[in-house]
Amino acid sequence: MKKLITIAAGLIFTGAAFANTVTIHKDARFLTADYATKTEALNAGYNIAENLSMIKQSQLPREFSIFSDNPARNVVITNTEIKTEEFARTRNNIQYRAIVNVDYHFDTHESNDH
Repeated sequence: MKKLITIAAGLIFTGAAFANTVTIHKDARFLTADYATKTEALNAGYNIAENLSMIKQSQLPREFSIFSDNPARNVVITNTEIKTEEFARTRNNIQYRAIVNVDYHFDTHESNDH
């Protein structure tokens, strides 16, 4: 009987530890350098997106600057969108840059500091 009670208590505490896991949804924005043509900027944006997709999952928290007391686990990129922006710093000098918007999520433990 003591073993049964000990096992049941262990399962309750184990379940409580897992109950505090939460999934956080975030987004990040990356900008390319300035380019003379829209095509060059778009290609640079695709390069950023491709590089992000090839990074090891264990390195993604650093890439997305996920810093907290509770480590981020299972970082997953869910959506990537690339667009170009036209701008001019001086008259008649139009340049382009790509903006790479990335949606991602990760699991972490809920903080009890609130």
